[in-house]
Amino acid sequence: MNRRDRQKAETFVDIMRSAEELFMRQGYERTSMQQIADHSGLTKGALYHHFISKESLLERMCADHYRTLSDAARPIIDDASLSCFARIRGLIDLARGLGISSVSFVSEYLKVRSDESSVMLKERLRKYDRKFYVDFIAPLLRRAKEDGECSFASSPEILATFIQCLDRGVNEEINRVFSEYSRPEAERRIVEIMKTYVYTLSRMLNTRPEEVSTLIGLEESMHLYGELLKKAIN
Repeated sequence: MNRRDRQKAETFVDIMRSAEELFMRQGYERTSMQQIADHSGLTKGALYHHFISKESLLERMCADHYRTLSDAARPIIDDASLSCFARIRGLIDLARGLGISSVSFVSEYLKVRSDESSVMLKERLRKYDRKFYVDFIAPLLRRAKEDGECSFASSPEILATFIQCLDRGVNEEINRVFSEYSRPEAERRIVEIMKTYVYTLSRMLNTRPEEVSTLIGLEESMHLYGELLKKAIN
């Protein structure tokens, strides 16, 4: 790498760090390109040389999130000692933000901030969530079908997308239950939601509900929801 390329790379890193710091401190919506330029020690024109808009900065951050997931996924995929379902379970956990040693900025942003920016960011991340499921889970679904772990008629890519939508939908519905119901009713509704999830996925995969329960980490999920309910009540 020559000097000019090295300076360009260093400037790019400075811009990303400045944008992340400002987004986290005051929110994406309240941060301007001028503020990012000032924080980076650049002119606004120099900033636009690297990123044509604030949206393109956010897009790059979402792409980095996908790369973080991808890097964490590869050891799971390469673990031949695990069944396809076990590897899919590991990938679903990653998509849920579990077991990742290197947390992406957008993941941290969604944990720390809850504002209008979060809604927009979640929508933008959907594209990369879908890409992760199609790129990594779909091939394992195809292999699981070949190995007799499950049987389905649709394409693995479509099925992977449906699983992604189901998982996100279940999470959103449970979040709604947390906010709208007292503990006894919330517990009952969460059980109903998870039973429906298991039933639907078992029909999609044409496999036993017990296999699906393991696939989605049902026992661990129910324990987590129970702990969250305790905290919400206390």
